[in-house]
Amino acid sequence: MTNHAYKILGAAFMIAGGLMYTVERCVAMISNALVVSGFASNGATVPNKPEYPGFFDNFFVWLFLLVGFIILAYGFPKKTTG
Repeated sequence: MTNHAYKILGAAFMIAGGLMYTVERCVAMISNALVVSGFASNGATVPNKPEYPGFFDNFFVWLFLLVGFIILAYGFPKKTTG
């Protein structure tokens, strides 16, 4: 593969990791809103502040970001002696 392909593939992995993290936070916010509004609380009192997932809670988020960074760094041209 060419250097350009490695750059695109690395950026795609990093974007995928970021999207997974964002979707996790959105789902946490929606599920907290359902509980607070009473649809899923079953009459229990719950705190109003949502508990967001941490960065290292999902294995695939940081794995995709790490792999994406490594592939992206590999795609940059190397110095040639000559």
